[in-house]
Formats: sequence, structure tokens, C-alpha cells
Amino acid sequence: MLELFNLPSDGTLSLSAALTSMIHPDDRGRYAAAVADALDPAGNRELRQDIRVLQAHGGYHWVAVTARANFEGDPPTPTRLVGVAADVTGRYAAEARRAFLFELSDALRSLTDPLEIKAHAVDLLGRHLMASRALYLDVVHEPDSDYYIAERDFHQPAVAGSVGRYRADDFGATLFAEVRAGRTITVTDVSTDPRLSEDERLAYPATGVRAFVTVPLVKDGSHAASLTLHQTAPRTWEPAEIALMEEVAERTWTAVERARAEQELRESELRFRELVEVTAQLVWVGRLDGSVEFANDNWLTSTGVEPAGNDHRSMLFIAAHPDDTDRLRADWAAAEAHGAAFEGELRLRQRTGEYRWFLVRIVPLHDGTGSVLKWFGVATDIDDRRRADDVLREQERRGQRSRARMELLADVIGELDRASTVEDGLRSLVGLLAPGFADRAAVTGTPDPAGIPIATGRDSAVTLVVAFDDPAGRPYLDEDLAFLEDLAARVGVALTGISIRQEEHRVALQLQRALLPRAIVSRPDAAVCAQYEAGSVALEVGGDWYDAFTLPDGRIAVTVGDVVGHGLDAAIAMGSLRVGIRALAPHSTGPGALLSQFDRFAVDVDGADFATACYAVYDPATRQLCYASAGHPPMLVVDAAGGTRWLTGGRSGPLNGNVDTDRPDATDTLEAGATLVLYSDGLIERRREPITVGLDRLEQAATGLHDLPIEDFCARLIDALGTDHQRTDDVVVLCLRPPSPRFRHELAPDAHELRRLRRSLTDWGAQRHVPAATMSRLLLAVGEAASNAIEHAYRDRSPATITVEADHEDGGDVVVIVTDAGSWRPAPREPGDRGRGTDIMRKVSAAYERTTTPAGTTVKLRFSKIGPAA
Repeated sequence: MLELFNLPSDGTLSLSAALTSMIHPDDRGRYAAAVADALDPAGNRELRQDIRVLQAHGGYHWVAVTARANFEGDPPTPTRLVGVAADVTGRYAAEARRAFLFELSDALRSLTDPLEIKAHAVDLLGRHLMASRALYLDVVHEPDSDYYIAERDFHQPAVAGSVGRYRADDFGATLFAEVRAGRTITVTDVSTDPRLSEDERLAYPATGVRAFVTVPLVKDGSHAASLTLHQTAPRTWEPAEIALMEEVAERTWTAVERARAEQELRESELRFRELVEVTAQLVWVGRLDGSVEFANDNWLTSTGVEPAGNDHRSMLFIAAHPDDTDRLRADWAAAEAHGAAFEGELRLRQRTGEYRWFLVRIVPLHDGTGSVLKWFGVATDIDDRRRADDVLREQERRGQRSRARMELLADVIGELDRASTVEDGLRSLVGLLAPGFADRAAVTGTPDPAGIPIATGRDSAVTLVVAFDDPAGRPYLDEDLAFLEDLAARVGVALTGISIRQEEHRVALQLQRALLPRAIVSRPDAAVCAQYEAGSVALEVGGDWYDAFTLPDGRIAVTVGDVVGHGLDAAIAMGSLRVGIRALAPHSTGPGALLSQFDRFAVDVDGADFATACYAVYDPATRQLCYASAGHPPMLVVDAAGGTRWLTGGRSGPLNGNVDTDRPDATDTLEAGATLVLYSDGLIERRREPITVGLDRLEQAATGLHDLPIEDFCARLIDALGTDHQRTDDVVVLCLRPPSPRFRHELAPDAHELRRLRRSLTDWGAQRHVPAATMSRLLLAVGEAASNAIEHAYRDRSPATITVEADHEDGGDVVVIVTDAGSWRPAPREPGDRGRGTDIMRKVSAAYERTTTPAGTTVKLRFSKIGPAA
């Protein structure tokens, strides 16, 4: 009780005196009246009062007093009050706190100026906590220190104001380090606080501060502001007071930031309205309910559509071009459904009634939760740009069409440059025009009013006709017609040139063929065959030659050469050299010597400044070959089994005017049935390819064709080396083959193959000196055997080849074997005019055997010089 009422323990101060001095002055009268009522016998004799009692620390506590009066005697006389007292300061503090915070929130809610909010908050707090001074300090961070800015403050009448700018570290670096860390600091007495240095304490008397509390506000990791209370006398700060300050600090910060944001928003809206009223764009803001919050003057001036009475959607739909409305409604609905931005190019009607293109962009404005608050729309006039883009696009399309036509023209001219004939050129022209340019194109030899004439020669022309499936879809047909007329003129020039070159080439080729030998020697003891093929018709004739003739001693001479160059001069020089080598051959001692003599001869031949040649002499009696080469590709030997070897000896430089009097030669022996191949460089050379590749190609082809008759071998060899390449040079191939005792020929099951079989057998028989009567019987029997195989063997199965082999034995007999992989059919009982083949074969041959197995049938025939078997 003594402690509760702050009474001395020695009893020197009476209770009544203590109550008179310790009770708060505002409560004394009320309390005295309540005591008198309790002591009044006519009253309820109870005392119930809450009073504030002064404490030793200078503050007041609320004390709840409950007592009852005791009376004695009659009339009753009060003798004493008996009761209890309890400290209820906490309850009053909580109620006061709630009331204060409600008052603070209510006051700050109505304020919009951040400075007024700060001033009002410190005023209410200073008065409530009976502080000498209260301040809301904004913090400014500078390199040397933090600075506190006090724009307004609360202070008691007897206390000086503290509005100004203060360096934080001047008031205690240690204390304010904790403030920067976000920790509240309390100082009961600056003169005794150990956290302050002597120099730091000197800063406080100037501001009249003896005790203070500072609540820091740290936001985003940075000290942003502080709420501070000052006391001019030492003061112990209660935890409830500190907690209240921290609550007030947060509420004030929130209110200040809200006011600042609203102020910035108001200023932004003001700037926005000022800006949109001077901008050339159409600007509007629509609410979620569809109403128009704002539309600038340009909207009404431009479109004439009143925002009033329309929602922000319909006013845009009304202004849009009818052709754009459906797309606009669908795209806008999708944007609203997803809360996403809308953007599109639209035509908006103007007051004048015309439509202009606008880029319309409508974006949603969201709240903090992501919900749409408003729609912000901007329409930018892009009509001039759009029209300029249309012009540019049309120019680009024209440019593309022009480039396409020029590329087509270049392709056509390129194809014509490569064309060998007028017909090839016209085919290329039609192939490039359709479908690349037109849907259909054709060339006709008859005039057509709908076509365009094209010259194809000095006195000839054709008509070009093109067609389009959708002429209405080509608004530039006039451009097409002008292009086709220009194309026809250019093509006519090119085709006329091709026609002239064709004629010139035909004449030159006839001359060249006239200069080559009409026939070359081919004897039973050595078959010789030559093939000549001109290069591309677009090129002039070349200077290739070949020849084969019999020397006076019975040996056979063969030669192939090439004069470098093309045209009539090269052809004439070629003819002179061919005749010259034939004239010199009988008088030379060997191929090397001949080429030396030939070198001297070529010096006097016009156009033969540079030539290559190879020359060989073959002796059928010994099968010995002597040969030499002057800068010419090496000769090739393919033996009867398909093996190959190059004849690389006897080589010397080309014939170029520097006469070589000692050209070497070399010898080789040709096996029976081997083939000697002489050729010109046109057979093997390709552009941008090493010559060794061409030699390998020749060797592989010759191996694959070795068992063919010499004429077929020669022709097929040229074909094999030219199928994948357009030949640009003349080609000569000359082959010599000693007779072989064995013959082999494969033919397809086709009756047309029999003629080639008979020719090959005849050539082989002549080479082997088989008597004519024997060959006649042989050809008849072999023809019957092969015909049977063609007609019957593969009737019920996939066709394969038929093989005919012949061997000329030392005794003079000839054995022939015909083999197929089919099935043999017995002769019918009533054959009529057919089925006599077996009887014929038996009668004309000395011996006849037939063997039939599941794998096929073999017919073996023997022919003797003395005739058929009896």
C-alpha cells in the first residue's frame, strides 16, 4: 500500500495528507466527493473510484480504490473505511493506446499532404506521451554521413523548436549505427549514457535534450526515416510507450508513402491530361463497367463520336470501318477475356466522312493483385505511313517482278548459249516459261494472232503462245506483254545465231569427214575398227584424225592424232597431217623415226603449230607391236580375259615446230584376242578434273566391254565415257584386235539380237580362216539353237542372257556351245512348219549334243572341214 501510494515507510505522512499531495490534481475533487458520499450514513456507504497517483519516478499510475465505511452509534457515526486498492495503469494504458491510435488513424486518413501528415502525427504523439518535443525525421544519405531533415515538429511552449538539418554522427556514432541497423534506441539521460562520448554529449545541451527515444524506419535495407521524442529532463521510457512509438512510426510512414504516391499520381494525371490534350493522338480511358473516364479533345475532333452516352467499347466500334468491325470485336473480346493488351491497325471514320488508318493500342491498367482496373487506349494516325507503305510495297512488287523477269531472261539466254540446236533452244524456252512465268507455254510453226513471233533463222520464225489460268489476278499484264516482246526479240537473235552455227558446223563437219579416211584396213589376221564422234554442235570442228593401212611388208600401221584448235584451219591441217603420215610410213625404219620425219613435215603445214600423235605398227605373223607417241595419251591394251596395261614406252614431246630427230619407240606383244586402243584426248578429258581420273575411267570401261565384238567394243566405249557428260571436244577411238581361237558372245532373248550374233561369228570365222562352207553350216545351226532358246527357254520365267561360245581347235574343227538358263520344250508330235530346228542342227553339224537340267539347257555342236556327220 505504501508503495502503491508512494508513502514513506516511517509513517511521518498521514494517509489523508498523502492522498491530498499524491492524487493527480484533476482527480482530487472527484475523489473527495466520493469519500464524503461513502461516509454519509444516508448513502450507500461504498467507495469505488479510479484515481491517478504520483509515483517516485515523477509519473502517475492509475489506482482502483474499492472500500466500505463502518459506522457506530445512533445516530450512526463513520469510524473507518475498509477496502482495497489495485494498480490498473495497464488497463488505462491499453484503452488510451486504442483511443490514441484510432484518433491518429482517423486524423491521418483525411490528410493528403505528406508534410501535414508528419506534423499531425508528431503533434498527437508528443501530446499523448507528454514529451518535450516530437519529430519525424527524413534521412538523406551523403558520402560523409547521414543527415536528418526535420521539416515540422511538436514542442512544448517552453521548449524551442528543432526544425532543420542535422548530421547524425554528431549525436553519437555508436547510437546511430544501431539506428541504421534498424534497432530502436532509448536514452534515459544523455549526461550519463555510457554509449555517448564526452564530445557527443556536448551536442545535446544546444537542443535542450536530456532524454530521447528514436524509432528507425528501415525500408528495402536502407535507413529511410526516424520518429524521435525528446525530453528536457531525464526520463525512463516505458516499454508500452516505446511500442506505441513504433506503431505510430509505421503508421505514419505508411500514410506518408500513400500521400506521396497519391500526390505523384495526381501530378502524373495532371501531366497526362495536359499531355494528351496537346498530342496528335486520340486518347481515352475506359472503366471496367464500360463507361468513359476520359477522352481527349482530339477524339471528338477527329471522329465526331461523342464519348458521352457511349461506353469505351461502342464508341470505338462506331468509329471503325464496317469491314474492320467484326475482326475488331473478336480481337477485343479475346483481349478483355485474358486481360491482355489489344493492338491492331484499323480504319476510323473522320468528321469529313472519310476513313483514315490508325494504329490502335489498348492496354489494361492493373492493381497490385493483377486485376484490371481500367483500359487505356491510344490511336495513332498512320494513314500517311500506310499509304506510303502501300506505294513502297507496290514498288517492291514491281522490283521483284522486274528482278524475276531479268533472272528468267538470264536463264533463257544461258540455256540458249548451251543449246546445240534451234529445237533444243525452243524446248528450253518453253520449259522455263511454264510454269515459272505462265501457266502454259507453247511454240507453234504457224502464225497465231494471240502469239508473239520469234525468229529462228535468216528466213524462218515460230510463234510463242503463253496462257494464264487467272488473267484477272495479274493486273500487270501490260508489263508481261512488254517483257515477252523483249524476250522474243532477244531469243530470236540467239536462235538465229544457233541456226547459222548449225549450218556452218554441218558444212565444216562434212569437210572434216571428207578429210578422214573413207575406209580403213581390216584383215582376217587383225580386225581394225575406228569410230569418230564430233563434239557439241555449238562448237566448231576439231583437228582429230585417225588412219589404219597396210605397209608394203604386210604389217598394219595405225595412228591417231590431234591438231590443237578448232575450225576449218584445224581441219585442213589435220587432213594434211593424216596424208603426210600415210606417205611417210612406208619409208620409215620404225615408229620413232617416223614421228621424227613427221615432225619435220608438220613444220611446213599451216595450222599445225602444235599437234600430238601416236603411231604403231603391228605384225600379224608375230603379233609384235612397235609403237611411239609424241605428246599423245598412252595406248591401252585389254587382253582377252579383261586385264589391262598401258603402253608407256616410246614417248616424246608433242609436235610443236622444235624438230626432235631422235624420237624413241618401244615394243609389245599382243595376245590373241587382245584389243589395242588408240584414242584422242576428247575421250578422257573433263574440265576441272585431273587427266588420271579420265584414264581410270577409260580403263574400267574397257575392262567391262572386253568380250564384245570389236565394232561393238569401239562404239560402246565412246558411249560409256560420254553418258554423264556433255562432250565439248571431238573423239576418235581406233581399235586393233588379233584373232582369238575362242569366241564368246552374250545376247538378250530377243530375235533382233541374232543379226549381231551372226555378224560377230562371221568376223571371228574370217579372222580364224574358217572355210566358207563350214561357216555357212555353223551359222545355220547356231542360229537355230539361239532361236530356240529365245523363243522357248524363258517363256515361264524371268528372261536371262544366252551365251554362245566357239573354239577353233588345232585340227581345224570348230566346237560351238549355246547355253541358256531356261527350260527346253520337246518338239510337238505334229510340228507343221515349225519345230524342225533340232533336225537341222543334227544334219549340218558333225556332232550334236543337248543337255537339259533344272539350271538350263546346253547345246554342243561340232563342225569339221570334211562336212557333217553321215
